[in-house]
Amino acid sequence: MLLADLATPAGITELVRVTGATQSFFNQPERADGISAVVQSAIAANPNLAHVKVRIMPHLPNCFYNYERGELILGLVNPDALAHELGHANRIKQDGLYRKILTAANGVARLNNVVAIPAMLALRMFIQDPERRNDILNSLAAVSTAIAAPGLMEEAGASVSAMRNAPDRLQALKTLGPAFLAHFASSMMPAAVYEAGSL
Repeated sequence: MLLADLATPAGITELVRVTGATQSFFNQPERADGISAVVQSAIAANPNLAHVKVRIMPHLPNCFYNYERGELILGLVNPDALAHELGHANRIKQDGLYRKILTAANGVARLNNVVAIPAMLALRMFIQDPERRNDILNSLAAVSTAIAAPGLMEEAGASVSAMRNAPDRLQALKTLGPAFLAHFASSMMPAAVYEAGSL
């Protein structure tokens, strides 16, 4: 399926069929009506988005744009979440260099999330000089923040784009606000760990 298909009644019917109807979004099936409107608006702003591949995964509790494969993975029938992911598609699809930088930064950030706690504990255990240890930990916190910045900026940009185009901005804020805060907390976790280690 292509994104343009979701701008048609047949595409929405297929989405509802595959996902098992629209009850998955907080028992508000009427919210599915906004899917077509969001897609039409996105394609009107950038016709190239019409050719973005869409993969429907009925048991996925959210949706996301896989920028490495250039496809939209859609599980949650939610126009605001879809608008957010189309914000990613619009920004990332157009710029190869930006996509490469974002891919590299996100890869390093994922690794940093895994090693932050063991690295902090090892530094506290093996470096006895508190001043030297704190300098290293503070430097790691600063580097971690810099590594997280591209991903957070991308998330913020996609959320702003979705909010700007949302028919119900309050509902969009309720959907996208907590999601952004979760991204922020996850992205900044290594910096917080290193800072905590220097206390």
